[in-house]
Amino acid sequence: MGLSVFEWLQKPLYQLLFFVPLTLIVLVLVRPLKADNAWMIAGIVYGCFIVVNTVLVGFADKPWYYFLISLGLSVVYLIAMGVLIPGLIKIMKMEGSGESAMIFLLIIYHPLALMIVMFLKWAYFKVF
Repeated sequence: MGLSVFEWLQKPLYQLLFFVPLTLIVLVLVRPLKADNAWMIAGIVYGCFIVVNTVLVGFADKPWYYFLISLGLSVVYLIAMGVLIPGLIKIMKMEGSGESAMIFLLIIYHPLALMIVMFLKWAYFKVF
């Protein structure tokens, strides 16, 4: 008895396991010339992870569990990118300082977005 695609995507760990390799694949396919662009691409994919994760909290059976696991895995995502992106920058011989990881400040919006969706779900079920 396997999980459907939707059930698979609802798990924050599986989202992480999808988006980390996706980041690397996109970087290899796009082949940015500058290290700053590599960080920007990684940040954009991370933003997509946050959006998918935030939308799917609305379908979670245990939203607070999902919330806490998601935030922990978001930090794991950032640590993974902090290790993988500099290595990829060296391997691909990109120019630039490679110090443009400020894009990952997006993490400050992750808990807020999750809370907004959880509130909207709560409000919807209170009204209807």
